Amino acid sequence: MTRHGTLAYYLAAWVIGCPVVALVFWLIESVQTGSASSSALLEICFFALMSGALDSLLFAFLLRRMMHRVGTRNAAAWGLTGAAFSFALVFLLAWIFQKLPGSMLQGPAYFLSSFVFTGPEAMWRSGWWQAPIEGAGIGAVLCLVDRAFNRVDVAESSAVADKPEAAPARQSPA
Repeated sequence: MTRHGTLAYYLAAWVIGCPVVALVFWLIESVQTGSASSSALLEICFFALMSGALDSLLFAFLLRRMMHRVGTRNAAAWGLTGAAFSFALVFLLAWIFQKLPGSMLQGPAYFLSSFVFTGPEAMWRSGWWQAPIEGAGIGAVLCLVDRAFNRVDVAESSAVADKPEAAPARQSPA
């Protein structure tokens, strides 16, 4: 199977994170237009899953590394960190997308860069305020997934890793 639930962790980041973003997009659109259809939600969810796949995996990877380094397994701490980190990541990727040269916005380069930059750009344009809300929710869920597969306390495992191993006792050949 996978080591420490890695597959479940990243699959949860993608399959839970992107539809949450799609739901918020749909709510915003339904409030602005005055109509809410389930087909629009399904369409937005599909495009969120496609355009947000790499970004949600990047968010989950960096959040997990950061929280393991800090050594906390508290869902509230993961949620607050996820909120701040999501806002920063969306802002950074949307800013990079706006600064891309025109040659990157056509041909194969655009096809590849659109997988990374389209999701954050759409989220930034529809309302930057939603990035921390979604990041907090997704961060808390990812904490629960991480806790379910990593039963060893993070602080204990980092303390054990910092200690040098004792050399095995050797007997004299005599």
